[in-house]
Amino acid sequence: MSRRPTVKDVAEAAGVSVATVSRALSGARVVRPELREVVVRTAENLGYRPHSIARALRRSRTGAIGMVVPKIENPFFPQLVGHADRVLQEHDLALLLCSSDDDPENEAKRISILAERQIDGLLISPCSQSASAAALIDATTRMPVVQFDQRVPSVRSPFVGVDDAAGIAAVTAHLVATHRRRVAFIGADTDNWSGGRRREGFETWARLMDPSALGRMESGDFSREFGLQAAKRLLSADGDIDAIVCANDLLALGALDAATELAIDVPSRLAITGFDDINIATVSRPTLTTVRQPVAEIVETAIDILLRAIDGDEDELPDVLLPVELVIRGSAP
Repeated sequence: MSRRPTVKDVAEAAGVSVATVSRALSGARVVRPELREVVVRTAENLGYRPHSIARALRRSRTGAIGMVVPKIENPFFPQLVGHADRVLQEHDLALLLCSSDDDPENEAKRISILAERQIDGLLISPCSQSASAAALIDATTRMPVVQFDQRVPSVRSPFVGVDDAAGIAAVTAHLVATHRRRVAFIGADTDNWSGGRRREGFETWARLMDPSALGRMESGDFSREFGLQAAKRLLSADGDIDAIVCANDLLALGALDAATELAIDVPSRLAITGFDDINIATVSRPTLTTVRQPVAEIVETAIDILLRAIDGDEDELPDVLLPVELVIRGSAP
């Protein structure tokens, strides 16, 4: 092998996961003796000598858990962070929080900073399915990692999230049942896990129920400003649109702003729906019909899986997809 071997090379040669190689070589996790012997022998045969091993051998528990979220300004994430902090306090653990600001390079720096502080494990909602992969793979070689809400599917670490497609299916079924006939969609970049899944959910419905809806779609980011601008474009281009499905609540609030600017009454003339059920959804005017994510269950499940990994659980740790709930309010009764 002409290039320097990587932990992934060792994992492939030994027939185990990258995380198992990291645990076996560090000595910091419980690994079956015969499996550790296979990994060590494979690493020696390949000439694998990462500097991280020496650090790991000196490593002891710090009582700190890292968390990286894409955008702390998005009200959905402070809800998750607040609950995570309360749960970790119950375990006498500290939470070290970072925001990637939806920037993969910044995300990689934050992960590196947390790793250098010798955190016991990492909870992360990665901002990009593609650009976040390299930093996340490296993180899994240095510590237990659990992805939540958003994920990089190519990285082998447990994921806890919701059934986004089921949420969109519930929304569209409700709109059809309330006699909305010309539905549009506002979403986010499909390289974002949630953005991609929710757009796919709408596209699946459109192909089955109304193929013309595929021409009434906008994708940008998860911001209120994009929701405003996208809704204005859609409504100006097609005056017959009577419902807009939004991929999160901030987009939906922006769509409500657009309806106000264009003097379009919600909900009699136009229905608008969101996704997440952030706190402001109950105080907007009108209040927002949305898809509720089970914040407490997402956090508690992710932390439980992470603590099992930290304690050396050698079982295949699961991916968990939790159900969502349609919450009907004033914007689409």
